[in-house]
Amino acid sequence: MKTYRLLSLLIVVTFIGGCGGGGGGGGGGGGNLTITVTTAQNQTTLQAGQTLIVQANVEHAGGNPAVTWSISGTTCPNNCGSLSTANGETYAAPLFVGVTFQVTVTATAVADTSKSASVVLTVNKSLSVDCPSGNEGVLNGQYAFLMRGGGTPGTMAIVGSFTTDGKGNITAGLEDIHRSSSGAQTNLTITAGQSLYSVGSDNRGCLGLVNSQDTINLYRFALGGLSGGVATTGRMIEFDDTTGTGTRAEGLIGKQDPGSFATGGIQGDYAFGLAGPDSSGQPFVSAGVIAANAGSLSSGNMDSDDAGKLGSNVTGITGTYSVMPDGRGTLTLSIGGGSNFALYMVSSSRFLVISTDTLSSSHPLESGEFLEQTLSSFDDTSLGAPAVTYTSGFDTTNSASVATIGSITPDGAGNATVVLDQNDAGTFTPLQSSTIIYVVGTNGRTTITSGLGQHPPVLYLVGANEGFVVGTDPAATFGFFDPQTGGPFSNASLSGTYAYGTEGAQVGGRLTAVGSIRFDGTNDQGTEDDSTPAGLTPNIPFLVGQYSFSSSSSPPGRGTLDTASNNTVAYIISPAMMVYINTPAARPRIVIVEK
Repeated sequence: MKTYRLLSLLIVVTFIGGCGGGGGGGGGGGGNLTITVTTAQNQTTLQAGQTLIVQANVEHAGGNPAVTWSISGTTCPNNCGSLSTANGETYAAPLFVGVTFQVTVTATAVADTSKSASVVLTVNKSLSVDCPSGNEGVLNGQYAFLMRGGGTPGTMAIVGSFTTDGKGNITAGLEDIHRSSSGAQTNLTITAGQSLYSVGSDNRGCLGLVNSQDTINLYRFALGGLSGGVATTGRMIEFDDTTGTGTRAEGLIGKQDPGSFATGGIQGDYAFGLAGPDSSGQPFVSAGVIAANAGSLSSGNMDSDDAGKLGSNVTGITGTYSVMPDGRGTLTLSIGGGSNFALYMVSSSRFLVISTDTLSSSHPLESGEFLEQTLSSFDDTSLGAPAVTYTSGFDTTNSASVATIGSITPDGAGNATVVLDQNDAGTFTPLQSSTIIYVVGTNGRTTITSGLGQHPPVLYLVGANEGFVVGTDPAATFGFFDPQTGGPFSNASLSGTYAYGTEGAQVGGRLTAVGSIRFDGTNDQGTEDDSTPAGLTPNIPFLVGQYSFSSSSSPPGRGTLDTASNNTVAYIISPAMMVYINTPAARPRIVIVEK
């Protein structure tokens, strides 16, 4: 983090009042009034995120030194910075500046409001001075992204794509934004000349996007999946709510394969998972399967959970889709009287979607992804090896999120043991063990006929021991499970630098975070960026701590990331992936860790 120390006050701009008697307002007096405005170190040029102390001096016979401050400029009030009295009168530049601009800082004498002085400051096109930088080449090419969030203005989702040049510039992009407060904005262009990014040595970075509606969004991200020195995956959070009165969002980044940018790029059977609020603000989740062929969708099967109101085993879903050469497309499904989506290709086996219909009782504000199924037909043997599950929901009783991670050990013959660790609004219950009976349909839809209480979830398989989880409970549980590979697991299973980010329900009301963490076989150390309802905290270092995973642990791969404080539980999915939860958090979330 760069630190700017503000020293002497040298720049002086003066206004001298005319002669004449009479006192100014607020205790002013007669005589000439002189007002000067000064800044530090002759400084009139700033970078985004930089602060500068300004000071006014009022001299006149009445002796009242008070002034009022204001800022003005062509970018005001949306993105011109702010004034505060934290360390004297301080001007703070915006955290992201897409176009260099000038702002005028003015002091007006309380003793005589007709007298004022000002200084003009120039804020250069830049990302915040505290953004990690110097490693921009690791983000190079075209990337799709999905963000879900909420806050004081309401809930929202964004799906889009951006193209980077490996040097810090965004050269192209598109996005679709859907907000509960204002509806859907579709096929917006990301402005190439104004959008920027930076990446630091630990693969954390900043992204500033300006779109064709002059909407400005700032994000922090952490990158992983490096191939040839270029990232293929990442986690991202919105990072522009400085006051806690805006929105917070979290999501993912995936490198796009331009070879899939055609309608024919979607072909085969796909499982999908969607989540978002309904028109009453309650959680809505769904998962299903559908067949795609030459722009037509058929044989769809879906289960949905609208805060406990279920749409169970809905069949006969059809639809259409098309993909343009830029990787954006559209998709329709014959549900809710007809539902429309924008889609963004990641590859032929994966694409991201967002609803574009007006939010209503039959059209929730949902977003998610479609994954091509890797098996042509499924049966009970499709669940025949250990998997790690991670789900989240919203507990309406406690008005807080629920986060659950755990292990599934099936036998391939319809029986499985499930062990779950759950944080429900700050109440942590470890190692909840159940024996279940499951039935896998030929299309991958899997029902649990015994075990897991009154509201067993429904699973939709993507492949062997992998798929979406959709709840049948009032919390609208939603998540995923991955096959567990690479065991037996120990501390040595984790080695090198990993990216991580938060995921789950109640995004607008809790902490969202991204970070980078390094494991050396015994210790972990890293840096994190947090956005909470209390504001933003960038570049948080966490000191060396010990983690603990044992090959003798039960269930396999279960351990903790901080043996001293013992406030996490984690499950290793593979040497390249792990999930964990913070056990005492009152507003819990899942944390996805990927190499």
